[in-house]
Amino acid sequence: MNQIKHIYRVLAITIPITVGVGIFGATFGSTPANADVLAINSGGGEQQVVDSKSVGPSVQNRLNLNEDSLFYSIDEYDNLFDLKRKLLHLVDEATELELVEIFHESREYPLAFDSIRTTHWLRSVVLFKLLDVDSNAVQTLFEQLDAQTAQVVVYGVMREWNQMHVDEAVNFLALFDRGLQRRGLLGLIDGNTSFNRSNFIEMGVELGFLEDFLTGLIDRHQRVQDQASLDDIATDLENLITNGEYRFYEVLQDASSFVLEEGLDALPRVLELFDEQSVDIMSPTVRMSFDGTQSSLVSDIARSDPELLFEYIVNLGKPLKLDLLSSVCEVWFGRDPETLWSRLEGEDLKYDRHEISEDVIRHWTMGEPNLALVSIDQFPAEYHDLVYAQVALAVAEDSPLQALELLRETSDWSLTRNERADRESNVDSTVGYDFAIERTISAAAKVDPILTIEWIESEESNLDDSMKNGYLSRAFRSWAGSDPSTAFEMALQTPLTANTAGFEATVVGWMARQDVDDAIELLPRVRDGKTKLSAYRRVMFRLEELDRISHALHLGSDLPENEREEYNKALASRVGDREPFDRLIAGLRELPTQELQSKAIRSRLMFAYYVPKMAPKVTNKQLDQLKEFLTDRENRLLEMGRRMYKDLIHEDSPEE
Repeated sequence: MNQIKHIYRVLAITIPITVGVGIFGATFGSTPANADVLAINSGGGEQQVVDSKSVGPSVQNRLNLNEDSLFYSIDEYDNLFDLKRKLLHLVDEATELELVEIFHESREYPLAFDSIRTTHWLRSVVLFKLLDVDSNAVQTLFEQLDAQTAQVVVYGVMREWNQMHVDEAVNFLALFDRGLQRRGLLGLIDGNTSFNRSNFIEMGVELGFLEDFLTGLIDRHQRVQDQASLDDIATDLENLITNGEYRFYEVLQDASSFVLEEGLDALPRVLELFDEQSVDIMSPTVRMSFDGTQSSLVSDIARSDPELLFEYIVNLGKPLKLDLLSSVCEVWFGRDPETLWSRLEGEDLKYDRHEISEDVIRHWTMGEPNLALVSIDQFPAEYHDLVYAQVALAVAEDSPLQALELLRETSDWSLTRNERADRESNVDSTVGYDFAIERTISAAAKVDPILTIEWIESEESNLDDSMKNGYLSRAFRSWAGSDPSTAFEMALQTPLTANTAGFEATVVGWMARQDVDDAIELLPRVRDGKTKLSAYRRVMFRLEELDRISHALHLGSDLPENEREEYNKALASRVGDREPFDRLIAGLRELPTQELQSKAIRSRLMFAYYVPKMAPKVTNKQLDQLKEFLTDRENRLLEMGRRMYKDLIHEDSPEE
């Protein structure tokens, strides 16, 4: 357990901290961060949700800080003003090295003082002083950050920058590239409802920006302040779609401001504007952006009062718009998770709570994996496995080993395959959980396949043997996607286990999807037995898809007689699944024996009669066409089936 706590600490330090700006600001770019955030106790103690605008008397520090922390002495404060006074005193007396340490600690403990806004303010004060002492030290600090974190920090710091210190702001932003400078300017605008326009333009010009660009930034900010009418919103939305634009930022801001000004009763009218747009004229890029506009709009409105908006959407009646409810709940979780989960237990949501809960978890674990991890007690206990799995997926590309270690924390990780099946039959759904685990294995193997495979095989993985094979197969499949030759060679060296195929069959199967002839060249090197049959079948499936049935039959002739018989039956079953019907007939004609033809037809009709909702339709004319491939006895059975399943047989279509 000490090791996993160490992983939590590593993740909390290394994964970008984007609370507020990262989550709530992601939808609308430079929208100010929400000041109501989770106060996290990373030491595993009590976790609370607080409002930074109403800090009560003698507020205790929310983190169990190490005694060596520079923040440790600030253990209580009466209000936000008192907190900032103490932080200013701390910064004023700090040496250059201590200023650097304060900056680092503000990243390690981003919510130590209730609000990410307070943390950004502290960073702005620290950087203001450090800039005067040693500008190189400031630049070094930011060089140590990844690109996403640097964007968040610069934006947040400039939101809290005192505009009286224009020269210092220029000196600060001059240290960075154009992208960070633009984020800083946006932060400066968004953090001030009233500021000196001429000073801002002068500062931007000094940094090398064109005056027209700077004026555009200010005008966009002013646009947020000026409420648009419903007609204006409709016109702007139609123009964007007609012109093939996919940036809906400004029209969404107008729509959000309209609803907040007019009241929630205006929401259905605004949503209707989006429903009325024709998706047929949209390009794939525009359609992809447009599909999330209503959820983004509701998410922005929810910042005002998520609980009120949630009840309003529920009261709109059935069917519930779950995508909108999920967007509200994603915001609500950041405000008051306990009340959110309690509300989702309501009888009126018993059929929808699971889907909404999974959406909330997916949102927070993807956007804020470190925050979700240290806040795991804020999620219902039955979803802890999903949180672990989703966090692992989020960090797998950057930290594959840590991701794998997190998977081990799920409650059923050490169970056998049969035990897992029994457990899964007693829970609402495990699709999202299983999917996250499989994708995590794949992502980790893509980054470091040897590490991933060695970890799965090791005792440290704590996996039952019945589960190792499946995860190793997924790892080899992922490796084959990036380096199939090396993956194949490594698979050949992996010992075979009882009743399982070697992983070279997995690699060959993946290669067949990309270039079936390359895969065929590897078949002579595949180990005999189950492995060889599995590899041959995977290649055969691809050949059948490519209408190379005769080639598939010739390939099977290399197998021993008993395996060749099983191989040919599998090919016949694949032919029986062919669509459209004339392709089925063509495939039947290529099968060399009447026995295989009969096998293909039986496969087709059993599917049609026993799983009619999923199977291709069968008509009387089609049944008549199948007769030429059957014996007299089989044709009598066909007619019997026609009578027994007459309700499942469709009318002949005119083109048949």
